[in-house]
Amino acid sequence: MVAQIAEQNGNIDCGKVKNSGKLMQQNELDKIFDECCMKHGICSHEVLRDRGSDSSSNVDRSKMMRKASFKLSWWCKGENGDQHKHDIVSFEKGNITTAERSSKQISLKWESDPQTVLILTKPNSVSVRILCAQMVRWLKEKKKLNIYVEPRVRAELLTESSDFNYVQTWKDDQEILLLHTKVDLVITLGGDGTVLWAASMFKGPVPPIVPFSLDSEHFKECLDSVLRGPVSITLRHRLLCRVIRDAAKNEYETEEPILVLNEVTIDRGISSYLTNLECYCDNSFVTCVQGDGLILSTTSGSTAYSLAAGGSMVHPQVHSDNHHNYR
Repeated sequence: MVAQIAEQNGNIDCGKVKNSGKLMQQNELDKIFDECCMKHGICSHEVLRDRGSDSSSNVDRSKMMRKASFKLSWWCKGENGDQHKHDIVSFEKGNITTAERSSKQISLKWESDPQTVLILTKPNSVSVRILCAQMVRWLKEKKKLNIYVEPRVRAELLTESSDFNYVQTWKDDQEILLLHTKVDLVITLGGDGTVLWAASMFKGPVPPIVPFSLDSEHFKECLDSVLRGPVSITLRHRLLCRVIRDAAKNEYETEEPILVLNEVTIDRGISSYLTNLECYCDNSFVTCVQGDGLILSTTSGSTAYSLAAGGSMVHPQVHSDNHHNYR
């Protein structure tokens, strides 16, 4: 299973669909798509959109590397039980942006061969360091891929052998912001924390992520299957969080927004008193919470801190966010 954490831009390329032995026209297709996926479903142009011609983008196009394109597809049923296939082709090369979750079984098929991978590893682990070196060699020698790693990992590889001088890295935060324009695939070696670290590195679109645990022995077979495709993926969502201070005085001091994969916790900190929180949704009052704090988690994070604090487990494909008051 490939975890697609953040998602990108695409467009619908459905062509014609057979239904009851006849070819359907585009207006009939649009009607069926609205029925099976709803107005703001994942198939909607309003949800999945191409940003390739976005003139407001501040990304330097001259610094962008060519990325592999891919196609996402899944089957849906209309009101009459007729199945039709949805295809979404990425135009901005490997980044999907959607405001909705998908409960569909989604398949990713590469339309051109992946060129660049990013490997992120758990620090201070000898077994991970050995696995990383083996994987880097195999990806370069057998798959002829460009490989990015963290500066720390590149230094470790070069200490082991100067043959790893082909491994690339970045120098500053500005280069990290451009990683999603270069990387086709992200590989994590470690546990859940490494996946969270991978998600936090990308402030916008995130390439498909392939997580490996510490005891992964058959990575060659798995990566060969992923790079060849097609492969099933799960679209995961993150929370966009922003801290606004001194709102009561109308003196707004906004910090940089933060994207989180698991949860956000509003905690009383070192105070000896319980918190009193007023919760609003779209400027409408929802409830008042009193306790040690409040956890707002995604479905991905429902099995983490939220669960430990007494929250409910929710499947990632369920359309919900969790709000849990804890004491």
